[in-house]
Amino acid sequence: MSAGAGDHQRRVDESPADFEARVHAVARRVETPCGNGRMIWHVWGDDTRPPLVLFHGGFGSWRHWILNLLPLSERYRVIAADLPGLGDSDPISEEYTAENIAKTVSAGVDELVPPPARFHIAGFSFGGIIGGHISALKGKRVKSFTAVCAGGLGLRNAPFPELESMSAASTPEALIEVHRTNLSHLMISNPDRIDDLAIHVQTETVRRARVRSGKIPWTGTLTNALRRIDTTLAGIWGENDVIAAPYMNDRIELFQSIQPGCDFRLIEDAGHWVMYERPDAFNATLLELLEAAEKN
Repeated sequence: MSAGAGDHQRRVDESPADFEARVHAVARRVETPCGNGRMIWHVWGDDTRPPLVLFHGGFGSWRHWILNLLPLSERYRVIAADLPGLGDSDPISEEYTAENIAKTVSAGVDELVPPPARFHIAGFSFGGIIGGHISALKGKRVKSFTAVCAGGLGLRNAPFPELESMSAASTPEALIEVHRTNLSHLMISNPDRIDDLAIHVQTETVRRARVRSGKIPWTGTLTNALRRIDTTLAGIWGENDVIAAPYMNDRIELFQSIQPGCDFRLIEDAGHWVMYERPDAFNATLLELLEAAEKN
């Protein structure tokens, strides 16, 4: 199922919770094995359309893509994961490494997109690390892999911004301000775009998170995986990504050294959570990259 073309935007009188519920209502929920429990997936769009698998960032869930799911589902069957230990998914049983996470998630992908069918992957931040490892595992079954502000590249980074502790918030109003501050420090470059929906998504994703990505984003694990992929590689970064911005050329050069001619796009006036801060620009860019990969 998918929403109509004119129904993608949040309505003026629609609360964040109501908008989330409306986006979620047109999705199909799928469960696959994960550790001692289950991994949760949500599927938007007609099953006849090409599959696009989305992986969210750390402390996230499918909600990281809340402004992208309905527009993208007009062209693709969008499959958005709750990664193990995040959102509504249970943790893996093994050590929490990118490789072990990817093995569990990869098995789940096979249930939603049975072999030998092919599919696209896009992964944001921590989800970019997992998406890269799955792309390496799946080989030519992956039509394209788009890394979105991904970590795990083993490159120079700006110092991680100092975030405020939620435990210090003694009231719901204080907690909202903590989330607002942390979003401005790490996720969204223009404070005017930190609206009530962004705070709602941050609140819902963080309170569900039961695992931390730890040191994984600061290693070179994604670079190692990218050197093994056999698919079209692309990158999308917000030009003001607080982690990458001072060293963005390092990322461009890495991607193009791995795959000469790699299409690496910068979205102006956007930070780390690029697909939320500039959703129209992001959606158009991703669709353009996917369409180009379809021709290969």
